Amino acid sequence: MLNLTQVGGRYFFSVGFSWTEEVMRYSMIWLMMMGSVACIFRAEHMGIEALEAKVPPHLSRYVKSALYSVGGVFCIVILVYSYPLALRNAAQTAPASGISMILPYAALPVGAALMLLQIALSWFSGFERDGPGPVELAVSPVNKEMR
Repeated sequence: MLNLTQVGGRYFFSVGFSWTEEVMRYSMIWLMMMGSVACIFRAEHMGIEALEAKVPPHLSRYVKSALYSVGGVFCIVILVYSYPLALRNAAQTAPASGISMILPYAALPVGAALMLLQIALSWFSGFERDGPGPVELAVSPVNKEMR
């Protein structure tokens, strides 16, 4: 919607909204961090699937555990360095939109903390989902008959 406002304002009304580009940029950072949490929850990171497919099925749990460990260490590094950075930028405001710069900078520590939580939950659950995922539900026998 912001992109439509920006393009529409520029080409139809000859008015450029500088704040829309800035807000879109900050929203993309948040979207990327929250999307990473969702990828960990659904075990859909490309690297995990690619490396897991190269080992025998009985070793895939160990490969996934090692990959999640590396991801957890990376998230700890992000959390340790990004939290003080977010606090240091709390007094700044964005030039076009006027929002506090702690909001875009907070995406990194919040996202890293949520990814760490999801990694820990994945370890405790044994990297298995309790029930069918959204794909399995979408192609259930009941839904196949409806097609």
